[in-house]
Amino acid sequence: MRSWMNWSPSINWGCGLGACGLTALLALGGTHVSAQDVVEQRYQQAVEFFNGAKMEDACELLQQVDNERPGYKQTKTYMNAACSQVKRMVKMEEDLFNEGVQFFNQGRYDDAKQKFEQVAKIPLKNPKYRGQISRYLRDMESRQNEERLFQEGVRLFNEGKYSEAQARLNQVAQGGGPRGSEARGYLGRVEEALRKQRADEEMTRLFNDGVRLFSAGRYSEALTNFDTVAKSSSPRAGEARSYLRRIEEASRAQPLPKPSPKDVAVAKPPEPETSRPGASEQTLRAGLRAYFEGNLDAAEHNLSAYLEGKGPKQALAYFFRGAARGTRYLLSGEKNTEQKKLAVADFRTLKSQAARFQPPEKFVSPKILALYTEAAGAP
Repeated sequence: MRSWMNWSPSINWGCGLGACGLTALLALGGTHVSAQDVVEQRYQQAVEFFNGAKMEDACELLQQVDNERPGYKQTKTYMNAACSQVKRMVKMEEDLFNEGVQFFNQGRYDDAKQKFEQVAKIPLKNPKYRGQISRYLRDMESRQNEERLFQEGVRLFNEGKYSEAQARLNQVAQGGGPRGSEARGYLGRVEEALRKQRADEEMTRLFNDGVRLFSAGRYSEALTNFDTVAKSSSPRAGEARSYLRRIEEASRAQPLPKPSPKDVAVAKPPEPETSRPGASEQTLRAGLRAYFEGNLDAAEHNLSAYLEGKGPKQALAYFFRGAARGTRYLLSGEKNTEQKKLAVADFRTLKSQAARFQPPEKFVSPKILALYTEAAGAP
């Protein structure tokens, strides 16, 4: 008995549990202490997560502790607080994401971006909307660029910078974004504005050339330019009509500056086919010379005298008297219809008396020839 008692204190209990094969009761007692330590470790780790605001980690560990040791210390209290906070964060993530999508669809991209950035700051281990937010941010950048180009295009259009506006709006129309339809509408307006701009530029060029020709005394050439501008919708139309009145007044002066060969005649009049000395021939020559010098009154006076004298070149005299009267009509901006009637009458008389008469096309303007053709071809 004593020998057992003497041996007993010398037993190494750790060795007995780990290597000496003690009884099942002692072995079970050791296992219980180890599991308790594990629960405590999990509990303490969960509390640290809780205090560090890592609520998802805290919630998961505390749920494990509560499953293994219901009622263990303050597990329930911590677990309810942590898991409730996780639910709130998940709900907040969803709400902020949906608000961001709503702002995106309304085109309020700055507000949408702010909401998506708030979602990204929520400390969740597995964010639900991260991939979708990345796509929305890429689309948002594209749409913001589209909006910038569209607004620049509209501003440039309103400033009259049509070519630059066209370049911006083309990018928007080809991008396929929500502003594409509006951009195409503006492009139609840009095309119309460009056509008008080109037309106005052409009218301005014609007007400026007309002023130069008028200043040089080349009234017939100036007349053609001002007449074209006056009939257009150019801002210079009013000024062109004013110049036409000045040309009409100048045409009454004696003598007028020599007109251009383009619209009236060449410098040298055609010679009659036969020459007969005498007052009648001199009168015809004087009328032709006056016509080519732009002295329309003297031309009409001499040609009328020649016709009254029954000169042999009646057809030539009728033609150039009609040309003189037609020129007055054109110089009036086609307003002096009485002169047109007189010119038409001369041309018709000519045609009735000399059906085979060929007008001297090289010596008169295309407009005079057109007037002659119109009159001679009429019944």
